[in-house]
Amino acid sequence: MLKSLGLLALTAFWITMNVLLWRSEFRGEGEGTPVPLAAVWEKVLRAPDDSHLEVFHQKRKVGHLRWSANAGELASTNTNANLEEGMVRRVGGYTIDILDGRFDLGADRRRIRFTMNSSFTTNHQWQSFNVQLNQRPMSLEVSAAATNETVSVRFQQGEETISRTFTFAQLRDPVKLLQEVAGPVPLGLLTGGLLGGGVGESAPPELAALPALQRLSLGLQWDSRLDWIKIGQAKLRCYRLQTRWLEKHQVTIYISRVGEILRVQLPNEIVLQNTRMLLL
Repeated sequence: MLKSLGLLALTAFWITMNVLLWRSEFRGEGEGTPVPLAAVWEKVLRAPDDSHLEVFHQKRKVGHLRWSANAGELASTNTNANLEEGMVRRVGGYTIDILDGRFDLGADRRRIRFTMNSSFTTNHQWQSFNVQLNQRPMSLEVSAAATNETVSVRFQQGEETISRTFTFAQLRDPVKLLQEVAGPVPLGLLTGGLLGGGVGESAPPELAALPALQRLSLGLQWDSRLDWIKIGQAKLRCYRLQTRWLEKHQVTIYISRVGEILRVQLPNEIVLQNTRMLLL
């Protein structure tokens, strides 16, 4: 009798665990199992292959870019370590590059080319950022560095060049920054005409009537889950990251189990799709 009860209990336990496992692995798309965001980000930074992404706007192809993430090797005096070619002895930081970027604009097929480079420490804190946009005869370059907390902007059109460098503190006060760049601007115009109030309204002390521009935070809360992405008639196991920008615009990113970017869904029907998925 006890043997039969023990066998029954073991069977019930086995069935229960398999049902829970099945629910975890095969639950419907859009739910997913929560996973640590840091673990997913680490996979993205260590992805073995670049992600070639086609850019679509309202299902029309408008551009292309290549996302490349790499782990940098920490400098070491030990030159006798025998490692296979391509292996990193010790990670000293990470870099993310966007290469071969282009956007096609309008019926005349005007093209903007762009590149981006950013670097991170081993604990995923950003160190530097650089983006370059080119549309002949114009070019724009923006660089930022966490070490000295500055942002540099360089604009060139033909032979004319304009360069400015701003501190992070200046960027936290957009009104003061605008006055430095454009010269003295009446406060009534800033709080009224330019930033949404009625023309001629008196500016309150400390510009308290400014909209959320000064209080805007770029920090995003990401929801990270293990989920599925549909490819044709099949489904592929992947990570799904979701956030809301400005509290209303949803951003969704699908990432493979090895860190390759599969699909990015942005507001206004902008989609970045991995070229490998387009071939399936």
